[in-house]
Amino acid sequence: MKRVLFLTLVLTSFFIRSQETQTTTIYLIRHAEKADTSKNPELSEQGIERALRWANYFEKIPLEIFYTTLTIRTQQTISSVASTKNKEIQFYQPATFSLKEIAAKHPGKTILIVGHSNTIPKHINDFLGEEIYDQIDENEFGNLYTIKMNGHKIEHQLTYHN
Repeated sequence: MKRVLFLTLVLTSFFIRSQETQTTTIYLIRHAEKADTSKNPELSEQGIERALRWANYFEKIPLEIFYTTLTIRTQQTISSVASTKNKEIQFYQPATFSLKEIAAKHPGKTILIVGHSNTIPKHINDFLGEEIYDQIDENEFGNLYTIKMNGHKIEHQLTYHN
């Protein structure tokens, strides 16, 4: 009985430590440039070029999970990356989306999320519990937000890419 209890404690301790040492990384980008101002446009030529640059940027990053909204422009943007990794894309509704839920659902994974100028910063701010990131300017498409979580430690940053 003592051996079983000891083994249970050792395994539980190991499992808890392995959970704490797993790093979950979430990358968030806005869709690339739209072809026009219609309700659900495709990407413009410039947007297609940007989507391909994102695929190139993420080429050596081991992305495992892909999320996007149901719009054509976000799907086209994320498809350029997901297809290079042979991964399926999962869809989300911005109104009910939660980064806390995504992080809890995929611990230790590397995730790419494509969204919109008015939703990406909001989701991050909600996750962090602070108003840190402003809404993305309508003409800005090169923002890359990175969130890394390891145990209770959360790091985040915004970088710009052309």
